[in-house]
Amino acid sequence: MLADPDIWRDQKPTPTDWRVRWRLFRNRLLAEPKFQRWAAKTPLIKRVASKKATELHHLTAGFVYTQTLTAVVQSNMLAVLQGRIESTRSVAAMCGLSLAATQTLLTAAQALKLTEEVSKGFWMVGELGASVLGNPAVADMVKHHAVLYRDLCDPLGVLKHREKTGLRDYWSYVPGGRHPDEGHREYSQLMSSSLALIADHILDTYPLKGYQTLVDVAGGTGHFARAVKKRYPELAAHVLDLPEVVSEAKRLHPHSDIGFVATDMFRSSLPQHVELFSLIRVLHDHDDEPVLNLLNRLHGALRPGGHLLIAEPMAGTRGAEPIGDTYFSLYLWAMGSGRPRTARELQTMCLAAGFSGVREFKTPIPALTRVLVAEKAL
Repeated sequence: MLADPDIWRDQKPTPTDWRVRWRLFRNRLLAEPKFQRWAAKTPLIKRVASKKATELHHLTAGFVYTQTLTAVVQSNMLAVLQGRIESTRSVAAMCGLSLAATQTLLTAAQALKLTEEVSKGFWMVGELGASVLGNPAVADMVKHHAVLYRDLCDPLGVLKHREKTGLRDYWSYVPGGRHPDEGHREYSQLMSSSLALIADHILDTYPLKGYQTLVDVAGGTGHFARAVKKRYPELAAHVLDLPEVVSEAKRLHPHSDIGFVATDMFRSSLPQHVELFSLIRVLHDHDDEPVLNLLNRLHGALRPGGHLLIAEPMAGTRGAEPIGDTYFSLYLWAMGSGRPRTARELQTMCLAAGFSGVREFKTPIPALTRVLVAEKAL
């Protein structure tokens, strides 16, 4: 059961607050057809009206945009165009599509900056397409999203019946899911590839120079631990995760110099007198009660003066609200566990667990991840 989110937030404003009165007036005005017609014809204002109309269309058409990206990934179109220029006919042959279908997809993808027509009938990878090629995790997430999209075909049904989603069965650690064995490898691949996007950001933000050991909690197949070892080869890195994940990690990396320990972070005994624990994209996957329990356990297992490194996308991130507050809210709800939290909420929970202080370190791209470091008092 999730705790009431309002306990972590300021008291809501009263209807007499001038900000509330202004927004109520604004909303009444914007909903009025007569005002909409006037705004569309009035100089200066019509530019704002046009922008708002486009934003509204993006909301209604967003599913088509994501499916366009899915078709580009499934057809292998970006790989076909990587590093070269190809004709529409050539792309059609290599992607296994008709000429008309290829033209449709190339044109749709160009509007999303995935492809670019450099001259009539000749194409190359677009600006965002190049970013997709440079981040394999994007393609992995697109493939994985097929599970989420099936759930969100009935979004109200998901909100009413959280316990009956396909996404709940996908992740091996979600309580109540069926956890098919064949999903573990796909899960491990997705976690590893997506961590590649943020590991360097975390280590650039909070260098680990001076630490002797790291215990990465729920560290999967060890991608973050390997990124740490690459920068700090003398640092001893250990990964704790579920037995099935540890087995997969040992299969993939049989000669790794990282220590893998099969454990349940909520119930099994933890290593004691630890210098540095890390939780990389872990807390937002779990409800408030188990998170508070875990924070208490980690605090008890740290040595005096030890640190807990928390890195994950957070709600309320300025300029990235649709990522933390929309995408992750619906995703985690469909997953059946967890919720995105603000930095302030996480700081409050750490303090409640006994940590003496919590500091945020500014990351290069807060939309992808933010970093908090909590300290145990000496």
